Amino acid sequence: MCALRTVVKSFLAVGFVLSLIGCETMGENTKTGALGGALVGSVAGGVIGHQSGHGIEGALIGGTVGALGGGLIGHSIDQKRTKEQILAGKEKLGISDVIVLAKSGMTDDAIIAKIAETGSVYNLSVEEVTALQKEGVSNRVINYMMATAKK
Repeated sequence: MCALRTVVKSFLAVGFVLSLIGCETMGENTKTGALGGALVGSVAGGVIGHQSGHGIEGALIGGTVGALGGGLIGHSIDQKRTKEQILAGKEKLGISDVIVLAKSGMTDDAIIAKIAETGSVYNLSVEEVTALQKEGVSNRVINYMMATAKK
């Protein structure tokens, strides 16, 4: 009886996660984060739960928590601001904001002026510099961003 209950719970949890991942209104990063979180959480939960004789339950709990956590992280990435929102705001610019401005066709001078106006400071990693270049941000803007860390 207990094994049947566990199997039913497993199917319900997997069905719930799959229904979340398949939602059309969900952003791509939200879906990817939820799926990745579910996989990692299931494995981790299964391994940890196995140590106490509850591997399936651990995998279910880990998968559910992982899916929710990964989905939340992905959702925050999907919530990019528009050019108009960035220009109207006074808050510091994130890397994704700079990418949005560069892709919108703004000049380097205008992007640099907005970075300066908001007092944005960047400590860019090699990966972030590569991502900025890949997204079309000019070397001039990237160099300015890197110089903000020294101020």
